[in-house]
Amino acid sequence: MKVAAAWTAVLGAALGSSSCGREPERPNVLLITIDTLRADRLSAAGYPRETTPNLDRLAAEGLRFTHAETPRAKTTPAIASMMTGLYPHDHGSRELLMPLDGRLPLLAERLRAGGWSTGAIIGNYVLLDRYSGLSRGFDLWIEDLPDRQGVPPDEVPQRRARSMTEAALPLLEREGKPWFLWLHYMDPHGLYDPPEEHRVFRSESPDPIPDDPGTIPGEIQRFTVAEYNVPPGCRMDDGRVDAARVRDLYDGEVHYVDAEIGRLLEELRRTGTLEKTLVVVSADHGESLGEHRYWFEHGRDAYEATARVPLVVRWPSILPDRPAPGVRNGDISLVDLAPTLLDLLDLPPLVTPSGTSVRGESRRDLIERDSPRLHPVFVEKVDRADRPGAVQSKAVRIGDWKLIRRYALLPDAPLVVLSEELYDLAHDPDETRNLFAAPPPDAPLTRLQAELLRFSSSDVKFPDLARLLQSQRARLEKEDREALRVIQALGY
Repeated sequence: MKVAAAWTAVLGAALGSSSCGREPERPNVLLITIDTLRADRLSAAGYPRETTPNLDRLAAEGLRFTHAETPRAKTTPAIASMMTGLYPHDHGSRELLMPLDGRLPLLAERLRAGGWSTGAIIGNYVLLDRYSGLSRGFDLWIEDLPDRQGVPPDEVPQRRARSMTEAALPLLEREGKPWFLWLHYMDPHGLYDPPEEHRVFRSESPDPIPDDPGTIPGEIQRFTVAEYNVPPGCRMDDGRVDAARVRDLYDGEVHYVDAEIGRLLEELRRTGTLEKTLVVVSADHGESLGEHRYWFEHGRDAYEATARVPLVVRWPSILPDRPAPGVRNGDISLVDLAPTLLDLLDLPPLVTPSGTSVRGESRRDLIERDSPRLHPVFVEKVDRADRPGAVQSKAVRIGDWKLIRRYALLPDAPLVVLSEELYDLAHDPDETRNLFAAPPPDAPLTRLQAELLRFSSSDVKFPDLARLLQSQRARLEKEDREALRVIQALGY
């Protein structure tokens, strides 16, 4: 296989140049990101369906984090934050097809400089290097997308879960130099279309989506159904969408990707490599499946359905001070992932630009024990200037308290605050009761507001962001019609 041969050549050259002396054994690093996987869809997290038996086993052997957050519910900005330790306003990837600032160091570059062989296989079109800028530091970067999915003629190229695992398996058969392998599985991003053998869930009764009621007094979010993500066969006789059936198929996609990751993990177990490998599994963002009148999509808001992500870490036995398996309830962001991994591997931190005031931090303390320290994590949502109202959102979560601030950019005027929302996630995980007008005495509102002001103030381009994104869209319409077609087929 060409991929395996290329990986072997990389390792062979590296081993030939470092054959003298023995270094302390260092772990491999396997980073798996799963597109559009909600945190609450892991059966280990209490979901009543057995969607993720393989990830459940991994979590039982390691650590499962309950309060992991993405900085943006879009793939490229989220993954760029994961690889840089920076929030989107500092790494520059504010939207899909907007590559990050090429001057910034990446996790893969630091690992390669530290002696790891590095490889990546990506399954999502928007992560192609020309659109993401993420290939730097990888000895092997695989971005061919052999599969297609979607409703013709708007099918989009991608690499589905089975193809991803087949491509990755030969890369695990290496000895000697430690490796870092990043795999980005595209499933369960819509269109929800799992293989037949994974269509194992069936709701007992339908859940028809009602007709658009229009504007409802007191409702902040508009009624939205992503029709392009509604699979064939999910409509009732009267034409309404059966949300229960769509969610069944989403769960089937989760089951599918879990099975394929299970094949990968089983090969690591069979060869004894798993005990030499630090495994990290997370997602770029979640998916809204009806919360806040928003069905089958992500990116429109900063609520937990799309902002909270799963995070599972399995510690290799070759590393000292292996923590006992368990659950971690402390706050952590995808922005903290690179600083944490580098700290765990005793590698120098990434050098970030001067003036960056809000960035990722090592959460090694949270790995080692369930730290009670409350660690602010931030989320944003942005729209182009041509979108109705061009409403932008910034949010902060500290523990189980979350504050969301929505802004509008008016013509010839500064940003205007439209609303603020305060939620007690411990008692209202679906964010249905806005407590801002009458905050409870124990709500840390003053701190939430101060942290959100600090975060928003560091985004110096925020007032011009809607126009910036609109100009990028106009450039795509003129210069790259195929890329525009693909992201439109994906619903963007």
